[in-house]
Amino acid sequence: MPKRNRFFYFIVPICLLFACFLHFSPLIFSEEMTEEEEPAFSLSPDYPDYNVAEGSTKEEPKIAERQIYGKEEPEQKSSENHPAEEQTENPPVSPLKDPETQSTWDDALLDKISFLQCPLPGAGVTCRDSQLPGAPRAYRNGIHEGLDFYSGACGIDINFGDPVFAAGPGVVYRIDHDYQELPTEEREKQLKICAATNDTPEDILDMLRGRQVWLVHSNEIITRYAHLCEVSSELQVGNQVEAGSFIGNIGNSGTSDGAAGTTSGAHLHFEIWIGDDFLAKGLSPHETRKLWEQVLEK
Repeated sequence: MPKRNRFFYFIVPICLLFACFLHFSPLIFSEEMTEEEEPAFSLSPDYPDYNVAEGSTKEEPKIAERQIYGKEEPEQKSSENHPAEEQTENPPVSPLKDPETQSTWDDALLDKISFLQCPLPGAGVTCRDSQLPGAPRAYRNGIHEGLDFYSGACGIDINFGDPVFAAGPGVVYRIDHDYQELPTEEREKQLKICAATNDTPEDILDMLRGRQVWLVHSNEIITRYAHLCEVSSELQVGNQVEAGSFIGNIGNSGTSDGAAGTTSGAHLHFEIWIGDDFLAKGLSPHETRKLWEQVLEK
């Protein structure tokens, strides 16, 4: 065989082997690198950047990491060594800074009424919109001007005869010692007037509040306590009271149950007036609840 032919047959197999090596080497080395690099994903709870290309939908590393943390809680960092890290990325929003309510009142208003407290210890703001200030009152064609405390809606039991306390220091402006309940027939006549006028005249509204106590506080603030069954025999108009002073007892006066002579439907109707407006006038139920919670649930 000539030398050229022997050299040709020797070189060709070597070239083929080298070509095969170049062709299959990416697959071989990529599998080896994948097996070595997969455990290298960080398990930091801060979820580091995985350098995923822009527009890519690949999320497997983050999903796998969350699955790992679903089984074992990451180590908590000490707040003593890292005081600056106590602030979370998305801290809880204060009700005062709630985007839905921030524009409806300011800190100056809250400062003005911050001395007030709940007239029923342990009670919270009702969970029912119909018992909030501003709720419509179709039966008299008017608007509710106070906050109602009923059993099952304010966090405590409300019973006929339970004590009511002053929400803040002030002076007794009105106290109904000689209140007389209207009979059902007379009450219905008053409601017909509301229907005819499509409004609730002030004198009728006052009658529907039943037995009341009014206290005058600083900054032109007045609190009203309505539907009482009794009032304190020791208090008279002009007397000074302190926050928490006993002023009367929960009842149902002024209501249809009161007119019928029963003890059903007992609750406290509580109003806060600032100048000529009741607290939360014109606000939505969500805004009203947030505002009243700031005042009473301190």
